[in-house]
Order: sequence, then structure tokens, then C-alpha cells
Amino acid sequence: MSSVEPNPLRSDDPHEWERLIESLGPASLLVVIEGRMSAELRARLSAEDLLQDTLLHLWRDRARIEWRGPRAFRTLVLSVADNRIRDAADHEFAAKRGGGLAAVSLDASGSHGSRNEPGELAQPSSSTPSRIAIRREQADAMRTALESLPEEFREIVRLRAFEQLPLDEIAQRSGLGVEAVRHRFRKGSALYARRLKSALDTSLRSREITTESQASSSP
Repeated sequence: MSSVEPNPLRSDDPHEWERLIESLGPASLLVVIEGRMSAELRARLSAEDLLQDTLLHLWRDRARIEWRGPRAFRTLVLSVADNRIRDAADHEFAAKRGGGLAAVSLDASGSHGSRNEPGELAQPSSSTPSRIAIRREQADAMRTALESLPEEFREIVRLRAFEQLPLDEIAQRSGLGVEAVRHRFRKGSALYARRLKSALDTSLRSREITTESQASSSP
């Protein structure tokens, strides 16, 4: 008898929500979201802010979301993020046409200034300073490792590991056979893992040096 997968969206427990978000790989989500933002928008709005805004929307609407597993929920997160990117770009464009400030500000409770309904639970914070710093550090290391891959592997690893597309769709996009895509992903992902470890180690050493320097300079 098959067991039914529990629906974490049914719970109002903030710890359950945090576990769900962590299971999606938020650092990898940052890499994908930043890659989908224009350079002009990235100069005014961080991927972290946009991801947080996306998660707030999903928390607010969680009771209406059909749970179909973590992979489908991750796809939904990125779909909502795409909508928020378009909203932010439209907001900036409208501000420029109206002669106002072009800087984009996403309100924590919704779309540019909306508020939670009375009695609605606030979304548990997933943007503490330490968590933001860790996710950014991981995202930067992921991007460094990905961009360092040879061209023949880079896009396939990105589409499979970050966009989580099926092999047959990647094959169609790249004009390669499924087996060729599988082979390149196997080799590329192994190389990516090694380079990611190296990038994370470098980041860790840099953080340790900074911490030691701050400690030695403090009175």
C-alpha cells in the first residue's frame, strides 16, 4: 500500500515552511532568478529581495496551491518569480515614464505596498542577515563554478541542475541526442561538483581571513 506524501503547505508551522524552502535549494534559486533578471533590474533590485517577495506570495496563497511534490513546487516558485520580475520591470518602466524614481521596492507582504489580511499569519522570516549571507555566498560559488565549465557542458549542466529540465527537453533545445546529453551532463556535473567545492573552499578561507582581521583590529 503506497503512502501519501504529506502536504507541507497545509501547516502553519513556520519551521515546516523553512524546511520546505531549504529543501528547494534557495542558493540555486538565486542563481536562476538572477540569470532571468535584466542587467538594469539587477542594478536596482537584488535577487534575494525578489526571492523573498516570491516566497511571501506563495506563503499567503499556500492554502490554494495543489501540492504535487517538491520538484513541482520549485517550478512554481520560479514561475511566480518570473511574474515578479515582470512586475518589477513594469513598475520601473512606469516610474521612468512618469518622471518618478526608478528604484524598485518590493513590499514584504505583497505587490508594491499591499498588506496581509486581518488575522492572516505573517510569513516566517527566511531572510535573516546570516541566512542571506550564506545563501549569497553559496550562490556566488555556484555561479563561479558553472561559468568556469567548458562551453560543451555549461548550458547542459545549467538546464539540468538549475532549471531541472528533463533530458529529452534539453536534447531538443541543444540539438543533441538524449544519450549525448546524458553523457555530457554526467561529465559536466562531476566537473561542476569539483569546481564548486573549490569555490566554496575559497569563499570559506576569505571569510575566515576577514573574521580574523576584524577580531585583531577590534579594541
